[in-house]
Amino acid sequence: MNIYEKMLKATEEIGVVAKNLNIEAGRGKSYKAVSERDIIDAVKPIEVKYGIYSYPVARELVESEKLESEGYDGKIKTTFYTKLKTVYRFVDIAKPEDYIDITSYAVGMDSGDKGDGKAMTYADKYALMKAYKISTGDDPDKEPSPEERYKKKGKSEKTEVPPFPEDSGHDPSGDPVSESHVTALFKSCDEHGVPLQKVLDAYGLKTAAEMNMGQWNNAMNRLRATK
Repeated sequence: MNIYEKMLKATEEIGVVAKNLNIEAGRGKSYKAVSERDIIDAVKPIEVKYGIYSYPVARELVESEKLESEGYDGKIKTTFYTKLKTVYRFVDIAKPEDYIDITSYAVGMDSGDKGDGKAMTYADKYALMKAYKISTGDDPDKEPSPEERYKKKGKSEKTEVPPFPEDSGHDPSGDPVSESHVTALFKSCDEHGVPLQKVLDAYGLKTAAEMNMGQWNNAMNRLRATK
């Protein structure tokens, strides 16, 4: 078998890896995730069986920043942000010149010195998951990451709320909202403790994507006025 055939066999046998890691997201919220250990434990015996050796052959620092955000207690905290590009190689042990490279990107954020390590762990884990098409049972995009308002240390903070469109010869109030406007509405509801459904009900809507810019602007102003 060549490396493609071996990896296809491995993919068929690995199947689904359950989410056993509980992640605290702040404000009493949490979500499930699959750990690196669970992925490695699932992959390692299959790679041994089919003679595949995988490892990170190259890493590149894409971005590194020192960020500041205001904690729930009002104090400013510093977070170290690292974004890495990793090339993960899968080699046929019987024919080392026969290999497949998978590129993955990952971000690590930590208040101490663990940001780089987190980025490497995430990059390696997702490289293995994508190479072997490992399912975790659901879509990771459904799990929201904890929201923070960050700014680069020593620089002024840019607003995260998209602006209301400038007048370009027509009334923008009837224009549909963009994805970034919907995201800003979700965040504002969460920050002010107002259920999104309550906002939608006020306009007779089922989803935020049905909003027009006039409704969005009115809703954001009302949320800002909420104590």
